[in-house]
Amino acid sequence: MSNIAKFRDFLQTQGIPMNEFEENGNTFFRSEQKLKDGWAVTMVFAFTPGEDIADLFCFNVTEVKNPNKKPAVHELINELNSNYRYSKLYEEDGVISIRYSYFLENDFDPDAAFRRLVMLLETAEEVYPQLMKVIWE
Repeated sequence: MSNIAKFRDFLQTQGIPMNEFEENGNTFFRSEQKLKDGWAVTMVFAFTPGEDIADLFCFNVTEVKNPNKKPAVHELINELNSNYRYSKLYEEDGVISIRYSYFLENDFDPDAAFRRLVMLLETAEEVYPQLMKVIWE
């Protein structure tokens, strides 16, 4: 059974709603989630065409609209990235997101893979107040 099929079956068995779609040979599973304060993020689990690499994302953790705040936000992102082993924050066009990529071993465990995606959501919950403090200062 393919890794994609294993992950799809896991989601269905657990009753976890994620939309599946394909683009450029990659297969994506996507879900919208809300942080505790109500801010909406997009969670994505992506398989490469060979199904040997997983790219996990938590998009739209927050936005930096004031370009004068970007240096302070980048400084905080660098500090946070040095403290987190797996979750890595980045800013692109004013939007801060989190990414985690890993090589899928021969015996793919969809439960462990999904827990990595949950880890990104937990990271977003932790860093959101810190980021907002810098953005609002």
